[in-house]
Amino acid sequence: MTLLTIDVETLPGQTEAAREQARADTRPPGTLKKAESIAAWWETEGPDAIEATWRKQALDPAAGELAALGFAAGEDGPALSLVRRLDEPEGEFLRRALAAVDTVLREVSPAVTASGEPWPFPEEVYVIGHNAEFDLGFVRARCWANRIRLPRWIPKPGSRAPRDYGDTMQIFSGYGGRISLDRLCRCLGVPSPKADGTTGADVFDLWQSGQHDALARYNAADVQAARSCWLVMTGHYEGAV
Repeated sequence: MTLLTIDVETLPGQTEAAREQARADTRPPGTLKKAESIAAWWETEGPDAIEATWRKQALDPAAGELAALGFAAGEDGPALSLVRRLDEPEGEFLRRALAAVDTVLREVSPAVTASGEPWPFPEEVYVIGHNAEFDLGFVRARCWANRIRLPRWIPKPGSRAPRDYGDTMQIFSGYGGRISLDRLCRCLGVPSPKADGTTGADVFDLWQSGQHDALARYNAADVQAARSCWLVMTGHYEGAV
């Protein structure tokens, strides 16, 4: 079995339709009753509220899009990240990123058919991540949205951890529990990807401003941290007894 650690970075929808949806989803506070008060709110606070609603689409796979896909194969393979170009449609990025994952998987676990031809996929792959349900669900949704066949390493909808994939958040906190990757790293003595101050809240601004190398480093550090936490908690690390 090949271990595959993944982590995604996401964006609000990059279409005008996504912006329009954010406007439609924004509401003034329910405490405002008078028409003039509501009109004043839209004038002074409405634009910022619409922007905040739009940015929250990055957490919604039905409205948001992918910015980066990070991955690492095996217990010690390099953590890599592919970042979407500013002018690159999401579908093109997804095809490019998924092809890169498959290439690495074949390099780590080559397999051939009886005729000597390579299998379209290597041996069984076990995907892990931190809050993996979100990452896997986002990739699935965006593949469907872009009419891309799901990669074979993606667990099917309805799959559960830890049977079908691994989730460091669930291992530590239990079913339904939550813990941030940064906090888990600090608990386990693993280098945190947030150590330099970068967080998920910075992803869109890094991507939009063209700081793609910084975004790739952050994404790859998330992958490395999730894998390290997994190895510690499952006893698959040097020094485990």
